[in-house]
Amino acid sequence: MPVPDPAAILSRANEYLYDDFTTLDTFATAFVCSYNPAKRRMDYANAGHAPVIFRPAGGSADLLEGDGVPVGVLPMSLSQTQSVAFGAGDILVVATDGFSEAANLNGEMMGYERLLQLVDTLAAESAEHIGLKLFEAVHIFGAGHDQDDDQTVIVIKGV
Repeated sequence: MPVPDPAAILSRANEYLYDDFTTLDTFATAFVCSYNPAKRRMDYANAGHAPVIFRPAGGSADLLEGDGVPVGVLPMSLSQTQSVAFGAGDILVVATDGFSEAANLNGEMMGYERLLQLVDTLAAESAEHIGLKLFEAVHIFGAGHDQDDDQTVIVIKGV
């Protein structure tokens, strides 16, 4: 069975949810990806979700910027499927903006630069350990300051 295209999945979700979301005056961000093990390639599409961190093995972490608007904002999805090679040691971090927007007592945000540096520093670790350290770093950075947003993360590491 062929794997649906990530942009097509977002388009169908938008078609299905647009009227209800408009009535409720709401929207949802989403990141959808699929992995082709034979080609060692990940296809992805982003509908207004926070930028995703990608770190190729032996390289530096960078952001995979989203190109689409959130689901439910427009009657049609603008997300396009993009691809990235994904092999052994490559890391993908999909996190809500509660990580980058976590604030300390001075109101300074964690930001993506700190997150990118942290992923680079932790690159030799397991996906589970990277995820735990991301939560720990945000907690330490916030120094007990109550955060205003959820913090959810998925870390995938190629084997």
